[in-house]
Amino acid sequence: MPTVEQTHFSYSYGLVQNRNVFRGVAQIDKLSVQGTPNASLIKSDVASGQRSAFHLPWQCTRLAIQKVPRGAGIELVYMGPDGRVGYGGANGDSESMIWPASGGPGAHGLLRDLKSIGDGVYAVGMGRQVYRRNIGGAWERRDAGLLQAGGVMDVAGFNAIHGVDESDLYAVGFAGEVWHCREGAWNQLRSPTDVILNAVHVLPDRRAVVAGMNGFLMMGSAEGWEIIDTGLNGQIWDVHHFNGATYLTTNECLYRLDAGRAPQPVEMNLGRLLTFGQLHSADGVLLSTGRKHQCWTADGVVWHCIA
Repeated sequence: MPTVEQTHFSYSYGLVQNRNVFRGVAQIDKLSVQGTPNASLIKSDVASGQRSAFHLPWQCTRLAIQKVPRGAGIELVYMGPDGRVGYGGANGDSESMIWPASGGPGAHGLLRDLKSIGDGVYAVGMGRQVYRRNIGGAWERRDAGLLQAGGVMDVAGFNAIHGVDESDLYAVGFAGEVWHCREGAWNQLRSPTDVILNAVHVLPDRRAVVAGMNGFLMMGSAEGWEIIDTGLNGQIWDVHHFNGATYLTTNECLYRLDAGRAPQPVEMNLGRLLTFGQLHSADGVLLSTGRKHQCWTADGVVWHCIA
């Protein structure tokens, strides 16, 4: 039986910078086993075949790219669960905490997602924390009316946030919670489930696709939800719209929904056993990132493996 080839590092997240440049954040397995905080920011240029890595002495799990004003290019934003954030761009590298410890992740819990939406970069996490980094580089709170009160023992928080633009956002997480932000105002939506929700992706028509534990998948909006029977039993870790199709991923397989909304395994035909777990697209390219592999496609048919 084929086995997954072993590398000395494991990816936790990946993104498309442009159709030739892919980013990933990974941890060195030996250091992680020893309990040593570490992260490697990996840049892969598929046009030149060059790869480079920038190593961090702290745990980093998420990446995003933010446009810099006045034509200065882009800035890489990378974040750890404890709210430590790094920034890399033409003007050099820097770090900060997303919020003072007394009112940030130190008080409310770990951060779990980071996404570029519109001009901002959004971070969400436990206690229903929501932060936005504005175009000027400053972090601001966006969780008025939904932040869990201090001292409340119920487990609550967000695992994911997404939106076509900043006027229409969805955030999902524990206990099946789904929240909707319209023009800056958050409202909790009625949810047909209480399972942990791992991912949300807003389609071009502004319907949201939400995925989670036990193969759970639903599609809808603030007007209501339709549960989609996937026939899957495990965790759906991510969901993504690309090239007119909806993709979802477990640790073991990448699926594409067919016309009847049934998940069909995507055959990459790369001659090896692959790992999966997270999806991102930009500039006409879809990137699949698993613990040991990053694979990409420009059409959903022909796939290429980076590592």
